Amino acid sequence: MQLNSSLEAIAENRLIAGWLRALSRRPDQHNRPHEADAELIPLPGGEQLLALTVDTVAEEIALGFYRDPETVGWMAAMVSLSDLAAVGATPLGLLVSATLPQEAAAGWQAGVARGLEAACRAAGTYVLGGDTNFGAQPSVTTAAAGVVARERVLLRTGCRPGERLYATGRLGGGGPVAARALWSLPEALVAGEFRPRARLAAGQALAGLATACMDSSDGLIATLDQLARLNGVGFELTTPLAELLDPAALRLSEALGLDPLLMLAQPHGEFELLFTLEAARELPEEISARSGGAPLLLGRLVPEPGVIRLAGERPRVVDGARIRNLLDEVGGDLPRYTEELMRLVQEAAG
Repeated sequence: MQLNSSLEAIAENRLIAGWLRALSRRPDQHNRPHEADAELIPLPGGEQLLALTVDTVAEEIALGFYRDPETVGWMAAMVSLSDLAAVGATPLGLLVSATLPQEAAAGWQAGVARGLEAACRAAGTYVLGGDTNFGAQPSVTTAAAGVVARERVLLRTGCRPGERLYATGRLGGGGPVAARALWSLPEALVAGEFRPRARLAAGQALAGLATACMDSSDGLIATLDQLARLNGVGFELTTPLAELLDPAALRLSEALGLDPLLMLAQPHGEFELLFTLEAARELPEEISARSGGAPLLLGRLVPEPGVIRLAGERPRVVDGARIRNLLDEVGGDLPRYTEELMRLVQEAAG
């Protein structure tokens, strides 16, 4: 398989490049474009960095991924807090901008507030303030701020071939959320609330140890593809996919007779941290304790730039660019996207 390992082979990266060409960048910013999950600004004295990030939950509502305001509030908080986790930062708090539907403003406000408060309590932080608007389509934007010592910050860059790849927990948990909406599945097949938690404690424990780190908010395949492009490396997954899958994703795959890869290629992740360690370094017990369970060994880094290879009895290579660009290529046509994604997974299976 011929792979294009450049950043701008990905439609989202090309879009970001357009912003970078149009906007000035702060000269002393610690991270370069794409290099971290949060933007990192030196604080006076130079020993601490201010970590800043912003995310909007809007497409997920429009697509039907999140169907109740409380889930929207929880996810709005966690998506930004997960970015702080991926740079090893301790959160200071969140700012929230909510656009409420005029005809159901009170119900939406109450539900979103419950979700925000529950997520902040789980993360040990607070909503500091914000803004409220009204519009035809609801959305919630959160901006999160945190601090991290300069010498302990985690970046997406720095990993090398021969190192090991880990995840802080099982993967594919966001797959059923996307599949329920994209495939109009019965609720019985996708039971339970989706309540991922930002791995803040794990990120802080990994600081100074991991050679690279990124959260899996866009799913395993998209995350590995971006890390591969940024570092000029490839990845070989040596643990069987079924052993890595979140239980809900595994149950759905088995119920529908699907390749487990489909749950990991969906456009919705599970907000774990993917991180790399030097091969000679043992995984510290502190990371296991603060991850809420033992991190999973996924595989190893290989020297072929951009490759994502699944090892085993039937080795196969996944084309990360085709999967990541697919929704853009089909013009947002969801039925066609679903059909094409399943075809790409089958092609990878050979």
